[in-house]
Amino acid sequence: MNKCKICEKVFKSNYLQTHIKTLHEKLKQHQCSICHLSFSQKGNLKNHIQAVHENNKHYNCDLCDYSAFLHTNLRKHIECVHENLKQHHCNICQQRFGQKEQLNRHQKSVHENNKPLKCDLCDYSASRHTSLRVHIECVFENIRQHQCWICQKCFGLKTTLKTHIEGVHENKKPFKCDLCSYSTFQLSDLRRHIESVHEKLKQYQCSICQKSFSRKSTLKMHIEVVHKNRKI
Repeated sequence: MNKCKICEKVFKSNYLQTHIKTLHEKLKQHQCSICHLSFSQKGNLKNHIQAVHENNKHYNCDLCDYSAFLHTNLRKHIECVHENLKQHHCNICQQRFGQKEQLNRHQKSVHENNKPLKCDLCDYSASRHTSLRVHIECVFENIRQHQCWICQKCFGLKTTLKTHIEGVHENKKPFKCDLCSYSTFQLSDLRRHIESVHEKLKQYQCSICQKSFSRKSTLKMHIEVVHKNRKI
C-alpha cells in the first residue's frame, strides 16, 4: 500500500499514479472524437461513448423513466430523486445534492461562473456538453419532447418540466426570502430576486439607452419592445 503525499489517501501501488494524475494533476489525455470531451482514463471514455453517443442505457428505474449505463448511476438516482438522500450541500447557497460531483459542478458553474462551453449561434455558455446540446435543440432546433399534461407546454429537459409542474400547477414555493414575503419554487429565482430587489444589482445594460436590468431576458425583451418596436 502507498500513501499519496498530497492528500494522504492510501492506495494500492498500481492505483496511486492514476490517482495523482487524475485528481491532482488533472490530466485528461483520452479525448472523445465526437464531442471532444476529455477523460483521465480510457475506460471512462468508453463508458461516455456508450452512454451518451450510443445511448446504451440498460439499467431502468422502476419508479420513473430514468435509465443509466452503470448500475451505480441508477442507485445514485434512486437515492437522490426518490429517497431524497442529498448529503452534499453547498456552503454558499445551501442547495443540496446527492453526489459530490454534482455539488462541485454546481459551485463551478453557478458561484464561480465557470462555463467554458460556448454556443456558436448566440452568447449562451454552459458548464456541460449536455446542457449546451439541450440549449441548441430547444432554442434553435425547437426540439422540446417533454410536454406538460396540464397545459401542454413543452420543455427540452424532463427536470425543467418537473420544476414547471411543481412551481406553476402545484404552486410549490419552498424558497423564501428572509427580507420580504417573496417566495419561489427555484433557488436561482430567489437569488436573482435578492440581487435585483434588495441589493439593487442590475448588471445587464442596454447599449442603446443605457438602462440597466437584473436579468438578461428582461434586457432582451426591453430591446425588442422599446428599440425595435416589436410586439411580444
